[in-house]
Amino acid sequence: IIDLSTPTPSWQYGPSMSQPRIQMNATILPSGKVVLTGGSFNDEDVATASLNADLYDPITNTLTSAGANAYARLYHSNALLLPNATVLLNGGNPQRGNYERRQEIYEPAYLFNSNGTPANRPTISSVGGTVRYGSTFQVITPDAADISSIALIRPGSPTHAFDQDQRFVGLSFTADNGVLTVTAPPNGNVAPPGYYMLFILNSAGTPSVATFVQLS
Repeated sequence: IIDLSTPTPSWQYGPSMSQPRIQMNATILPSGKVVLTGGSFNDEDVATASLNADLYDPITNTLTSAGANAYARLYHSNALLLPNATVLLNGGNPQRGNYERRQEIYEPAYLFNSNGTPANRPTISSVGGTVRYGSTFQVITPDAADISSIALIRPGSPTHAFDQDQRFVGLSFTADNGVLTVTAPPNGNVAPPGYYMLFILNSAGTPSVATFVQLS
């Protein structure tokens, strides 16, 4: 882990994953946590593939178990956050010249109640106005009173075990009757211009389906 905002940035080790692995994928979730999937101890080696999903919490710098996938996801695999807050797992080379065609959908725990039933999700009715740096814009939602956080997440573009364009930007807001007044990022250093998925999360930490917005 490296914090480039410090005067003398330096790499620090994070917590150990459940298995040693290379060529894995790390996907930022609307909660701000990161789900780690796929990879293997040896290059393109099904026998040492990791089927464990680990969930990294950057606030506490800890890892917890987050379930498992069914198929080995080795080199050339992808993991992509979808607008419905699930993660698509696909691809991988089980052996050189072969390609894993089966796809999986990872459903994070935030989509479920403790008894396994689907959680009630907040909804976004519309987003009003243009999202410009340093300005405010409105998010219309019937769940305004129960919203605990709002996040902009840049759409992913993973390749070769990396998604270098990922970005999570938490936004400040105030809530009124059926509307959230949200403060946009201050500049392009915090959030480069372009399209983002806008998620709202309720007090239980359950995210909405995203609405795409253009930041300019």
